[in-house]
Formats: sequence, structure tokens, C-alpha cells
Amino acid sequence: MLTCKKLISNKFITLTIAVSGALLSGCDNSEPATYYIPKEERAVNTPAMPAAAPAEPKSSASPPASTAPSPMQMLPGMKEAAAKAGEFTYTCPPSWIEQPAGGVRKASFRIESDSGSADVSVTAFPGDVGGLTANINRWCGQVGMSPLSDQQVAEVAKPYTISKHAGRLVLLQGPSESILGGILPFHGYTWFFKMKGDNVTVVQETEAMQQFLDSVALKDDHH
Repeated sequence: MLTCKKLISNKFITLTIAVSGALLSGCDNSEPATYYIPKEERAVNTPAMPAAAPAEPKSSASPPASTAPSPMQMLPGMKEAAAKAGEFTYTCPPSWIEQPAGGVRKASFRIESDSGSADVSVTAFPGDVGGLTANINRWCGQVGMSPLSDQQVAEVAKPYTISKHAGRLVLLQGPSESILGGILPFHGYTWFFKMKGDNVTVVQETEAMQQFLDSVALKDDHH
């Protein structure tokens, strides 16, 4: 009589075959024989490393492009170009603490409350910096949100007048942080008025942010 018993372990498959002396002549030992057969390794896709063994041939088709927004690059001369965007005036809300402007920031504020904190920045860059959808999706990435489609951007970017010009007011709420910001194309530049902080603080400061945007007056030499 032939009996097979398969034992599976992490490294080996143990196959035990007990063979009776009655069926196999010439075998004096009736004890079962145990054989160890290496377990078949499963292929695992891992990133290629330097000096690694040659990988399996890959398809010539290009991988799909990522939909994640790319970070805005600070190109040489951008800081200087931002400085040429012009000056502006504003009224600082009572709950905000004004900070020294520096780098590409034309103004900077800090908000501290019992519920949390937030940071407010004012920046200006030449051109459209990739366009409205790209700019909003960069903000989405900063608060842990997935990128938005053009249609979704049109829904969250509400028309809002800033310094007597047509701008946008955007509210993005992530899992724990939010961004409330104004975006204004203005004579070859794009201005960004961004409040970023924990969800509760940003909601509480919504009215103050709108009052701040309403107080903004950009120097306009084109009129």
C-alpha cells in the first residue's frame, strides 16, 4: 500500500512516502523515507537596485502618467521676478499676528487660538504658474487630498473680487488640515493669498480671511 503525506513549511515541502516491504522487494528497511523538496519561489516585483541581476524584459509601452500634482519649482530668478510684481496694501485682522516677510513671501501672518493654528502667506509669481487646476491641485497635495479634475476645480474655485479684479476663493478640506485661499491673475502675475492650518482654525478664520481679501489693494499702474 502506498501512502503520501505532504507537509508544507516556510522553506520546504516535505514529502513522506511510506513504502511497505511487501511491494518493494530488496528493501530491508520498512521505515518511511523522508525527502526534502525546495519550495517553488514566487516572483515578487521589487524596484530595481543598482548592480542587481538583470531584470525580466519589460514592455516597451510607457507607464501611465501620474495624476498627482507636481511641486512648483523655484526657478532661478523667480524670487527677483516676484519682487517686481508690485506692492500692495491691506488691513491685518485683529486675530492675526504679522510676521516678517521674506523669501518669495510678500506678507506673512500667524494665527494661534485655543482650537489650533494656521499660517497665512501672500506670494506672487510671473505667469499663470501652470494654470488654475495645477495650482489648486498643488494645494490639494498639501492637505492630503487627491487631485481634482477641471470640473471639480470649477466647483470649488468660487469667483471672488480681489482688489477690484476677478479672482477666485478656494476652500480645500483634507483629513486634518485645510486651505482657504484667494487666487488673483493680475497684469502678468498670479497672486496667492493662502491660509493653511488645522480644519477647525481655518473654518473659524473664514470671515477674517474674507475681510483681509476685501482690504487688499494692489498697486495698479495700468489704469
